[in-house]
Amino acid sequence: MSHKFLNLALRQRLLKRWSLMYSMQPESVLEHSAIVGILTFLVGKTAELNGRDIDLSKMLSHALLHDMSETITGDVVTPVKRANNTLYQEFKQLEKIAEQRILLTAPEPLRSAIEEAFSPGGIEQELVKACDIYSAYLKCKLEVAFGNQVEFGDALSRMETAVDDLCQRFPEIDTLHRWFGEDSDCSVDHLITTPHN
Repeated sequence: MSHKFLNLALRQRLLKRWSLMYSMQPESVLEHSAIVGILTFLVGKTAELNGRDIDLSKMLSHALLHDMSETITGDVVTPVKRANNTLYQEFKQLEKIAEQRILLTAPEPLRSAIEEAFSPGGIEQELVKACDIYSAYLKCKLEVAFGNQVEFGDALSRMETAVDDLCQRFPEIDTLHRWFGEDSDCSVDHLITTPHN
């Protein structure tokens, strides 16, 4: 019997993020999930080095599938989702319904693992959400570096405030930001040739 889950997941490459804004470098939901996955790996390993009891496998699974409901709902930008609390709660409910629909496309033996990946809870989900926000910060910083101040300048200011808050709440994000944040808008020549301590 053929199952549709994988091909549905891969359709995230067709979903454009930042849909209300002109991007110098367009980003798909699938690309975003990969970026969040890389950030999650770095943050999870940092958490382990700090002695925090986390399940990195659970974190990475959630990072890869955290936006998969958008294959049904589409990517709704955060300012619209959070226009008011009632609307936000309705969107969260819609996402849950979409996830349940997606689960039905997976083979039965994988459904419980996928369901947990959608919403693992605990510190694992909190850290992945922090990586999700940090990914948006990196996107805004890159767009502004490309000269796209009109579209992303205000968003970057908001994201800088959000990252400051994350750094206060999560030492792992603070470490990530100190280790990697400075060079996030540099050329490949700079990244390859500049010595780092």
